[in-house]
Amino acid sequence: MSFKEFDQIRLDVLKEICSIATGNAANSLSTMSERRVDISLPNVMVESLDKVADIFGKREKDVSAVSFSVSGEISGSMALVFSYSQSVKIANILTKRNTSQDKNLDEMGQSALMELGNIVAGSYVRVLADGLKMRITYSIPGFDHDMIGVILDEIVVRLPTEVESAIVMESEFIIKEETFLGQLIFILEPSSLNSVVKALGSRDEQGQSRE
Repeated sequence: MSFKEFDQIRLDVLKEICSIATGNAANSLSTMSERRVDISLPNVMVESLDKVADIFGKREKDVSAVSFSVSGEISGSMALVFSYSQSVKIANILTKRNTSQDKNLDEMGQSALMELGNIVAGSYVRVLADGLKMRITYSIPGFDHDMIGVILDEIVVRLPTEVESAIVMESEFIIKEETFLGQLIFILEPSSLNSVVKALGSRDEQGQSRE
C-alpha cells in the first residue's frame, strides 16, 4: 500500500488522532518550559517521499531535526523539523537566555530542542498507539543540523526496506508570542504503512457502527 491509498476518510481519522496528540503536546511543553505554549491543529499530509522536501521550499533548506526510530507493531522513523534560524530562537526561549543575536546552537540549545522533540514525538506515538490499538515505541532522540534533503536521505538509508511515502504533520508552535512552523515527519516501512492504513479503516468502521 502507498500514500495513494489514504482516502479522505482515513485521512480524517488520522487528523482526529493528530489533533488529540497536539493538545497533549502543548500541555506538556507548557509544563516543561514554565510558559504557555500553543500548537495549532496540524495540517496532515501524506506525500510521496520525493515531494516531502518541496514542503520546505527546496532540498537545500537549512534545518534542525530531532529524530527517532519507531518500533513495535510498526517500524520506521520520525523527525521533528524546524528551519535552523527558528530552532535557534526556540532554543533561546526554552533555555531562558537572552541570546537573540546568536546564530548557532550550543549543546544546551540542542538539548532543549531534543527535549521538545521528545515531548512532541511521545505525545503522537502514545495517541497513535491508543487510537490504532497497536504497540508502538520510539527511541531516544538524535539531533541533526543539515539540509533537509540530506536529513531525509539519511533517515531513509537507515531503514531496511525501500519507502515511497511519508506522513507530515505541520503545525505552528506559539511560544512567548512568537510563531514557529514545525513539521513532524513520519516515514514508515511499506508493511507498517499497510498496517496503519488497515487500522485507520477499521477505526472508522467502528466509529460508524456506534452512530
